[in-house]
Amino acid sequence: MVANCDVCGWLAAIGGMLAFGTFGVPIKSEAARSVDIDPLVMQTYKTTMCFLTSWIVLLLGEEVTFTPWGIVSGLFWVPGGVATVYAVKNAGLAIGIGVGSSFIVLISFTWGIFVFNEHVHSRLDACFAVGCMMVGLLGMAYYSAPSVSHPTPQLLREDSDDSSEGSEGSPYHSLDTDEPIVEEAHSFHDEEECEDDEQSEDGELVEASGSVPDIAVPQTHTICCGMKVQKRTLGILSAMFTGIYGGSIMAPMKFAPPDAKGTHFLISFAIGAAIVNLCMWVIRYLFLCQRHGSLSGAYDALPSFHFRKMWLPGSACGTLWSIGNFFATISVQFLGEGVGYSVVQASMLVSGLWGIFYFKEIEGRETISKWFLSASITVLGILLLSYEHHEK
Repeated sequence: MVANCDVCGWLAAIGGMLAFGTFGVPIKSEAARSVDIDPLVMQTYKTTMCFLTSWIVLLLGEEVTFTPWGIVSGLFWVPGGVATVYAVKNAGLAIGIGVGSSFIVLISFTWGIFVFNEHVHSRLDACFAVGCMMVGLLGMAYYSAPSVSHPTPQLLREDSDDSSEGSEGSPYHSLDTDEPIVEEAHSFHDEEECEDDEQSEDGELVEASGSVPDIAVPQTHTICCGMKVQKRTLGILSAMFTGIYGGSIMAPMKFAPPDAKGTHFLISFAIGAAIVNLCMWVIRYLFLCQRHGSLSGAYDALPSFHFRKMWLPGSACGTLWSIGNFFATISVQFLGEGVGYSVVQASMLVSGLWGIFYFKEIEGRETISKWFLSASITVLGILLLSYEHHEK
């Protein structure tokens, strides 16, 4: 690969923006909504495609190298990826990606400029540029908020928990339908039998049992820690977690040996992500064992992969993310963590356009105009940051 090529870095950043801004589209697809796909299941599709496609770099003449720092990157990505899926499902594509991207900009810029001492013309001006990007991204996320509706309350069991528990009475409801989704606990291996029973046709309520009280909540809310919480709020919090925790995904590459950086790092990252993803399934299974009191009960409570419906959107989501990660890695290699990965997070521009024109998440001429104004501030921040970058 070329030793130093700023143009390559900027072109890669644009490619990363396009791919990262689009990978969330399959999460909002009709197939994903119809089965109310579990976040960890969707992340597993992403991880699988990331693992399979990472070996393509061998066709570019790269050698197989592995560094444990790939596992560290996986520790940042996989949990953050699960949170991203949850955020997109519950807060929408534009706001889910936007909030996460704004915090990723802050974290990656901090790593690059203040930890790795990457060179810029002026740290103060670079901070101003990143500030513009964050203000713009947060503005786009704010004006991406959907209109608040007041659907008919329904009864949910108080012990209904987040989908990460994969048990009965899933709190998820489709964001794009008036019908609740009441999903029975079933094994990920019996998707053939359960596929047609994912959604209650008549919108029946989850029955309370024993001493567990019924809590009336609207479809826009769920029960979390015994409290009624708006799902959109949990989605935004998940997006913040993605940015604050997952924003360090590229930092471990800086600590890798010279022969394991850049595109060499992709294989290490894919292996590390696969290990972390598998560990998350083991942890989830052990948790369900403790909750259900039996190995078979825990196995039956694992969420379905819905292979018949989800293989295409799941594979598309994972492939798009892998393409974005490939370009982001090249961008970081040439432009640095502070500039390269920060610019890639302008993918919110792309996801926001999907949200406006395809998913109709943003309505009203005034709101859309404010969104585009925020987008302009983001672009200004990118231009200022590009000026601040310079070679050693």
